Amino acid sequence: MRRGLKTPIQVLSLLVSTRSSLGFVINRQIATVSINNSKRRMSSEVRENESFGETDQSWRSLLEVSIAKSRKIRGSNYVQIATTNENNEPRCRTVVFRGFFNNLPENHPMTLNGGYCDGKPILMKMCTDLRSKKVEEVAYQPISEMVWWFPKTSEQYRVRGPLSLVGDDNDDRVLQIARKELWGNLGDPSRESFLDAATTKIGSGGRDDEGKVVPPPANFLLMLLDPTYVDYLRLTGAQYRQIDQRRQSQHGGDDNDDDDKSQPYWSSKEVDP
Repeated sequence: MRRGLKTPIQVLSLLVSTRSSLGFVINRQIATVSINNSKRRMSSEVRENESFGETDQSWRSLLEVSIAKSRKIRGSNYVQIATTNENNEPRCRTVVFRGFFNNLPENHPMTLNGGYCDGKPILMKMCTDLRSKKVEEVAYQPISEMVWWFPKTSEQYRVRGPLSLVGDDNDDRVLQIARKELWGNLGDPSRESFLDAATTKIGSGGRDDEGKVVPPPANFLLMLLDPTYVDYLRLTGAQYRQIDQRRQSQHGGDDNDDDDKSQPYWSSKEVDP
């Protein structure tokens, strides 16, 4: 055998000896790697060495930032909506958030009732089918709750408020315009799901022979969530939880004046996670 080479038994013996003499160091290194990998896997775990501090922003401003950070993530606009049926049983499903009602006139009842926060619109647009169970549930109990989770930033919003359903029988011109705009902005496959296959050409995408979008069918409903209570939770860094609530303030005036003096405003407070 050539000088300097060791037999397989000698090599094995050397490895065992090295592991025995450095076992503590090796085990410690493995433990360190395991901890680091665990932190990478659990991105929402609270880490005391990081802190974002408190925030004095409203839920609406916080949500705007959360949406912007997650805009490129597929499915980031999927939210969960919970309603109650006539037996007082909860029902929850996933729907698509279609944006805020940006062009609501200042004199519209929904605006006067508190349609803005920090100068930003708060009415949240979605759509549903007249044939779905949630229509009956909203008629029974309009108060619902939305849950919106942002995995990239480990933030959760629970938004509570009444749901309004706008069909073709609604005589509010502003809401009808918003309903038609939403219908036109849907993708072709989404529009097809609202159309009766027996009377609509398969694959038409809700378009006529000239390629123009057909009017929304009677079963297409604009669904609006009007937030009155928002529970915000942030898990990244130091945990932070904030409750925002819409209230009515009373302004003084002539006691003989019968006009309504109440005006909506949002209050915000930090609470324990």
